[in-house]
Amino acid sequence: MKYALSMARTYVQDARAEAAAAKRLQLLDAAIEMLGSEPLPRVTLEAVARRAGAARSTVYVMFGSRAGLFDAVARRLLERIGFDRLVAAVAVPDPLEALRQAMHESVRLYAEQRDAARALWSWADLDTDAAGAFAVLDGGRVTGTAHLVSRLAAAGRLRPGVSPDEAADVLYVLTSFDTFDQLFTDRRLPVEMVERRLRLLLQSIVSV
Repeated sequence: MKYALSMARTYVQDARAEAAAAKRLQLLDAAIEMLGSEPLPRVTLEAVARRAGAARSTVYVMFGSRAGLFDAVARRLLERIGFDRLVAAVAVPDPLEALRQAMHESVRLYAEQRDAARALWSWADLDTDAAGAFAVLDGGRVTGTAHLVSRLAAAGRLRPGVSPDEAADVLYVLTSFDTFDQLFTDRRLPVEMVERRLRLLLQSIVSV
């Protein structure tokens, strides 16, 4: 009897945990949809709750604050775009191939969540909550580009006369969301052409 009761409690707890996890994803995806269609100041805990058909108290319990919500949104975006593929690309043994694959993956992930990313990037200097989310999305790029450049330098792949510091600065600019969006949105280039343009620019720092 005790075993049956224990199993029943475990089942109920698991079901509640699954329901809470599903509701959390629903709220995060609602927030991401809003980022692509609403001015960022309107993306509040109350507005996200309404969009997802949830109680305001549920959003507060799950995220604590708007900053907490935006931090979770940034992490959800990384999940949705398959950020692990970019991490795997950087780890490819040949540094030049790693650079090519990393560029491909960065363009892909920017394009897949362009509207939400644009909202966070545009408001990062004006909205502290957006700034926190921006830091989550972009925080590893400095170390990632520096790591790639150090590998390229060790393999003798940097162009003559280009220092590692210069190459790191150029690569940092080329892998930014703003650089991508200038080509993708302002110049109206398709994703494959954006990647081609960026690869042409990469030739200024690496020897193919």
